Amino acid sequence: MRGDAEATPLPAEVAAGLAEVASGFAHEVGGPITLAELLEVLGWAVPANSEATDGTFPQPLTYQVTLAGGRPYAGGRPSRVPELNDAVFVDAGEWQTALAERLSAVSGVPVTPQRFAEALLRVLRSGRVPLADVQGADVGGLTAEVPEKRIPGPRPGDVLAIPAREGGHHLALVLTRNRFGTALGLFEGRSPYGRLGPDLRARRHPVYTEESQIKNGTWAVVGHDESLLALFPADPPIYHRPDAWPGIVDTGEFGVAETADGSLRFIDADEAREIGLQDGTYRSAHVASFLQRVLDDGGVSRS
Repeated sequence: MRGDAEATPLPAEVAAGLAEVASGFAHEVGGPITLAELLEVLGWAVPANSEATDGTFPQPLTYQVTLAGGRPYAGGRPSRVPELNDAVFVDAGEWQTALAERLSAVSGVPVTPQRFAEALLRVLRSGRVPLADVQGADVGGLTAEVPEKRIPGPRPGDVLAIPAREGGHHLALVLTRNRFGTALGLFEGRSPYGRLGPDLRARRHPVYTEESQIKNGTWAVVGHDESLLALFPADPPIYHRPDAWPGIVDTGEFGVAETADGSLRFIDADEAREIGLQDGTYRSAHVASFLQRVLDDGGVSRS
């Protein structure tokens, strides 16, 4: 396999394109890109859904790097990738797609993650992509890290990428798991490459769902950041309409919010309208596949 990759002529424009990605990064953050940061950007923008790839690419794709002489590489600096806007990722995605298509066209078969890594290694070793911390010629090995298919249950703080019908992803944060289901905090807008960017805003009202789309890999866990939990309620409620239990429980003029411990809180007309209780669109929980369609259609409270 490695021999095949080495025999594949790599268009000079691919190396030049990734050099442009490095230049765009430097322009945005005010300093040259490290190897770790470049691989982080490329990992988020990997062409996982391209017909030129074999369908086993995770997103993000991560790499294990060794330097000349077998020395392990570890980028010791804090990553500046979270500061980027989407333009750098768009460029990285386009050039990586071109690389995957070239590799697939030459071999006649879809590209595997490891073959893709071998091709990227050749690009790095060409020295045409400027790096802040190492010379390209000093990169000795690049191994794609593809996780096993078994997917554990989500944890609070996990960031989920939910595929969107029109491309890109809806992003959600796992908040808690309780007797109502799994609570997700949603973010406004779509992300082209399944990452949280500075232009994504937290929606006010979380939703409950179940975990089938997570466990089968449709919704990928693309990060973990417990600091984001502060953007959402710690104990998200479900809502009940007025007269939900006549003569048994008073649910007020506009409805009540119930938390997982059974506590009830009367809500006002504004909150009832925001969450869809007044017009009948509110659901206390969504089947995961249905929630994905609702998000594609622009539903679920955006306040």
